[in-house]
Amino acid sequence: MTVTIILPDHIETQLRRRAEAQHRSVEELILDILNRVLDGDITFLTPEEVVNKIKTAAPNLPNLRPAQGSLAEALRGTPADPNFDLETWQREWAAVDAEIKAITRANNVT
Repeated sequence: MTVTIILPDHIETQLRRRAEAQHRSVEELILDILNRVLDGDITFLTPEEVVNKIKTAAPNLPNLRPAQGSLAEALRGTPADPNFDLETWQREWAAVDAEIKAITRANNVT
């Protein structure tokens, strides 16, 4: 079977580098990865497992900084966006909101 998949450039680069490091073709590497996933040799965490892992992880102290000042004050102090048009935003938001409500109604019908 022949399958064509268009990969993002960064994934293609990673595959090429890994294949070169293993002295294999990219195709051989991809087949090996697919076989391992399909055989269950590679498992993926569920979203619940990821959340639990994050919750139970120890904090990375160098990345923690104590709060400095008030967020509300900092946000009030930022300049207004000259390109922001409230009327356009409200019109677009109303359209999005209407679409969400229509989808919800359609889902509730079935």
